Amino acid sequence: MPRHPPRRRVVPTDLYDYQNKFPDRLPTPPASRVSIKVSDDWPDAPPISLRELQLTEAYLEKVLAELLGPLP
Repeated sequence: MPRHPPRRRVVPTDLYDYQNKFPDRLPTPPASRVSIKVSDDWPDAPPISLRELQLTEAYLEKVLAELLGPLP
């Protein structure tokens, strides 16, 4: 009785990709019924009050000092 050497099994390289559960292409979304218009109505320089500036400096004093140097 001839004896055959054991067959080598091929091991997949990606053990977590057993089944491709996602389609190759995603379906296209339906066309929008309403056209969307984006407008920018902010002023060139957004208004910041003095109190907002003081609060920002108080809470971020160390970070601002590292970035900008010591404040005058």
